[in-house]
Amino acid sequence: MKRFAGRAAAVVAALGIFVAAGAANNALAAGVYGSNLVVNGNAEAGPGSPDSGHVMKPPGWTTTGEFTAVQYGASGGFPDKKSPGPADRGKNFFAGGNVAVSTASQTISLAAAASDIAAGKVTYKFSAWLGGFESQDDNAKIMLIFKDAAGASVGQVQLGPVLAADRKSLTGFVSKTTTDTVPKGASSATITLTMTRASGSYNDGEADDVSLVLTKS
Repeated sequence: MKRFAGRAAAVVAALGIFVAAGAANNALAAGVYGSNLVVNGNAEAGPGSPDSGHVMKPPGWTTTGEFTAVQYGASGGFPDKKSPGPADRGKNFFAGGNVAVSTASQTISLAAAASDIAAGKVTYKFSAWLGGFESQDDNAKIMLIFKDAAGASVGQVQLGPVLAADRKSLTGFVSKTTTDTVPKGASSATITLTMTRASGSYNDGEADDVSLVLTKS
C-alpha cells in the first residue's frame, strides 16, 4: 500500500511539474504578443547629440559609421517638435552622422512563439518614421529579415527609403508601415536601419519610432 501511494505521489508530482512548465511556456509566448519588440526603437534610452558634431551611440543597437541619437531641435537644421513626424515623439531620433553611410541593427528572438509561427497563426506590424533634411535626398531605409534556427532568411521586407519628394522637401519624417504573416520557420528577426548621404557633409538620413509588434491570429 505504501509502495502504491509512493508511486501515485510521484505521478502527481510529475504531472504538477508538467503543468507548471506548460503554464510557464504559455506565459512566455504571451509576452511576445502585443508590444513593441524593438529595443530602444524611439532613441530615448540614452542621451541625444545637441548638434552635428557629436555622436551618441544609442543603447540596444549594434552600429557602424557615426549612427547617432540626436535631440529634436538640435542646432544645425535638425527636425524639431513642430516638424512632420510622430505625435508621441520624445526627446531624440536617429541620424547618420558625418559619414556617407551609417547603420544600426539588432536581432530579436521569436523562439517563444515558435509553435504559433509554425502553424501560420502569427502576424506582424513593422513600422517606422523615416525622414531627412529639406530638399536633400539623404535618406533612411529599414530592413526586416526573418531567419530560421540555422540563420537562413525565410522572408524579408523593407521600408523606405524616404526621399525629399516624399517629404515635400520638408525637414521631418514620413510614416511607413507594413503588415503580414510571420513566415513559417522564423525563429528570429533582424532589423537594420541604413542612413545614406546624398549631398552635403552631414548624413541627414533620419528615423524614429521603429516598431515590430506580433499578434496571434
